[in-house]
Amino acid sequence: MAAHEDQNASDLELVRRIKRGDEQGFREMVDRYHARVYSLAYGVLRNSEDAEEATQDAFLTLYRKIGTFDDSKKFFSWFYRVALNAAYSRARRRKPITTVSLEDYVPRYRDDGQASPEFAAFVDGAEDEAIARDLAEHAAEFMDELPPPYRDAIWMVDVEEMKPADVADVLEISLAALKSRLHRARLFVRQRLLEVAAAPPAGGGERRVAP
Repeated sequence: MAAHEDQNASDLELVRRIKRGDEQGFREMVDRYHARVYSLAYGVLRNSEDAEEATQDAFLTLYRKIGTFDDSKKFFSWFYRVALNAAYSRARRRKPITTVSLEDYVPRYRDDGQASPEFAAFVDGAEDEAIARDLAEHAAEFMDELPPPYRDAIWMVDVEEMKPADVADVLEISLAALKSRLHRARLFVRQRLLEVAAAPPAGGGERRVAP
């Protein structure tokens, strides 16, 4: 907790300098957050050139709108939302991608309302943090198929290794909602890995699942 408080205090010091027109303060903020903002943008866009452009957009927005930031809030949460918006603004310029239902890939309950054996197995695997992180690191192509809310959750928690409470704050959702998204995203990735291991699919077009 102390480390986070110290980080936020340090961020706020730079914020106040930037609000006063301190160009060096802005450069220090860029140095501090560029790598993290780029990684976040890359998680959305999966393209280095687009991610770099989105990162530049995020810092431009920071420079222009820093005056609207409430100093009583966590700066990194506010700025990560700015960065996500910049990345999705870039993403919306792309050609729409065909989607399928997430429910088609994540078995949940049988007709009698009981959890299916497959779902129980997926739950056991997805709840293992080491396995979940390994899945995220080695299954980027399947993460790309997830709807943005689920992809954001698994990318920030399992790849960026952000604390779930911080991710929930960035996404402006409850911790319970974040855990639900993360859980379903992990189940989906696990299912896709199992499908490919059993029967590698023939070449096909890119697709992304719908919520």
